[in-house]
Amino acid sequence: MRSLWVLHRRLVVAVAIVVALVLSTVVVLAESHRVVPHKKESPASGPAARGNQVAPKTATHSIKQSQSKSPIRHLIPKSLVDPSQTAVQKRVDTELAQAETQASIAVAREAGVPAPAVSVTYPSIPTADRSDPSAYAVAFATELLDTNYATQSRAALLAWAEHEEAPNTLPGVPTAVAGKALVLSLADPNLPGGTPSPLPSEAEWAIDSQSSVVQSVSGIQAEVDPDWTEIVSEGWQPRDPLMTIETVTGTMTVTTGGQAAPPESFSLTLTLGSAAHVRAGYGAVAAGDWTLN
Repeated sequence: MRSLWVLHRRLVVAVAIVVALVLSTVVVLAESHRVVPHKKESPASGPAARGNQVAPKTATHSIKQSQSKSPIRHLIPKSLVDPSQTAVQKRVDTELAQAETQASIAVAREAGVPAPAVSVTYPSIPTADRSDPSAYAVAFATELLDTNYATQSRAALLAWAEHEEAPNTLPGVPTAVAGKALVLSLADPNLPGGTPSPLPSEAEWAIDSQSSVVQSVSGIQAEVDPDWTEIVSEGWQPRDPLMTIETVTGTMTVTTGGQAAPPESFSLTLTLGSAAHVRAGYGAVAAGDWTLN
């Protein structure tokens, strides 16, 4: 079996972020001022360097075949399983658990996340999309990325993300911080171990709003990440039977002040899991590996 490092990075985007919190100050996400690592843009050009944008909520999507804050929201799903303790299972579980330290967990416990909320601009993902991981990944990515910066808010997006979260049930992640992984992966990717996020910082969001920036995505496809397929095929099992990683790709178009830039292709990974602590079906555990070309 090949080295787990690349897979480990994707599998535990959320775990790595929790580990990295030991080096950060307590995160208050609603007032975060960290800069999100994406392509930089000038105030005049808006996020044209991130991608290209037109009217939101007009994307067309397709799905590739998939393989099969309140403490209450942070409860672990009741549907967890106890995998057989094979050599592969023990080794991978140990590697994941060793990514944790008591100091990082202590800081993560103090990190703030917004209360879960939906709105007209950020509605709950339809029940029909919650039974299939690829369908959920497409719906989640669409709502995450289609943005009119002048009429939508970053705080509302993060509250929606907390509404859509699924707990991180990987080894070494305490229940108390399991439900924070998604919002932290979106809002604080600059922490060591984090990966690029499509979400602009609070300051960048304000600049895009003033520049009348609108971005939309189209042609979205989602399929199981090859690294996930490989590790599962080798015999490792997640405690959460619904846990999987989807690679999401598509095209982003950015319009600044009514002027559209050429479309660019994007990709990101979404770790998904069971949202059974609040509703049936899938939820999002973490987002990362954002790229825009």
